Amino acid sequence: MITAGEVLKKKRNSLGRSLEVSSQETRIQKRFLSYIENNEFEKFDSEVFLTGFIKIYSQYLGLDTEKVLALYRRSVPRKKAKKSSGKEPNITRLKKFILTPKALVTTLSVLFFLIVFGYIGLQIYKFQSPPTLTINTPINESTTDRPTVLVQGNTQPGVILEINGSIVNVDGSGNFSQELTLNEGINIITAKARKNANNILEATEVTKITYTKPATQETAEPTVKTFQLKVEISGASSWIKLDVDGSNKVAKVVEPSTMEYPLTDGFYIITGRAANTKVYVNEELITWKTNNSTGVAEITCNISNQSLVCE
Repeated sequence: MITAGEVLKKKRNSLGRSLEVSSQETRIQKRFLSYIENNEFEKFDSEVFLTGFIKIYSQYLGLDTEKVLALYRRSVPRKKAKKSSGKEPNITRLKKFILTPKALVTTLSVLFFLIVFGYIGLQIYKFQSPPTLTINTPINESTTDRPTVLVQGNTQPGVILEINGSIVNVDGSGNFSQELTLNEGINIITAKARKNANNILEATEVTKITYTKPATQETAEPTVKTFQLKVEISGASSWIKLDVDGSNKVAKVVEPSTMEYPLTDGFYIITGRAANTKVYVNEELITWKTNNSTGVAEITCNISNQSLVCE
C-alpha cells in the first residue's frame, strides 16, 4: 500500500527540489520533512503539528491535501481494543471516576492544549500560504485604444502589493486601484502580493492588454483653382479693348503679340478682328461671340464657384 510519505517524496523528486530547498521555502525543519517522507510519524510529539506540517508540505508540492492526509491516516496503526472480560462495568466506579476533580482538571487541561496547538497550527498554515490575489480589470487578452488603463482588483488587507515593480496601496478591504500608461502594442501587467517583506511565498497575476492608437483622420484643405488669361494676336494688327477683374488693361491697336494676365473675378474683351485674335483661359480656347452686322467680336467671362462662365 502506498503511503503519504512515499507520495510526498516522489513528488518532491519529480520537481527537482532538495530537502534543504523545501525546508527553506516551507519554513519546516529538514528533519521533520525527512520524518514525514520516511513515514516516521511516531517521532512527532503532537498530532496537531504533524497533520499541520503534512498539509503545508503537500500544498507546497501542489498535491491534494485531503488525499495525502487520507493516506496518512490509513498508514497509522489503530490501537487494538481490549478484549471484553464478559463482566459488566462497574457503573458506580465509572461515574465516581468521571466526577472526580482530578479527572475534570485533566480533561480541561487536555482540551486547552488541543485548542492552543490547533490555533498555532492554523497560524503556521496561514503564514506559510501565499495571499489571495485577483485582477478584475482590465480583462486578460483585451484590446484598447486609450493610452492609459486602470488596474483594479482585490487581495488580502495588509499585504505588500506591486504592479509592474511599483508599490500600490491596498485599502482595509483588500481593494486596490492603479492607473498605468500603455505603450503601443502588447503590454504585460504583472501584479505580485506577499504578506510581508521576508515572506518568499507570493501570489502572482499576469494580464496582457494590447494598445492600438486610433487612426487619425486628416482633413484635406480645399484646393483653390487659379485662372490665367492669354490673348494671342497673330498675322496683322488688331484693335482691342480688354478689361481684367474690372480694370482696363488694353484699349488700342495691338501688334501681333501675346499678353497674359491672372484672373480673379473675370474679364471682358472686344476686337475688330476675331480671325487673328485668340483668347485662352488656362490654355483652353474661348469662343468669340460675333456681331454679324458690325463684324465686331466680344467675350464676357466671370468666375463663379471656381468655374469660368462665359456669355
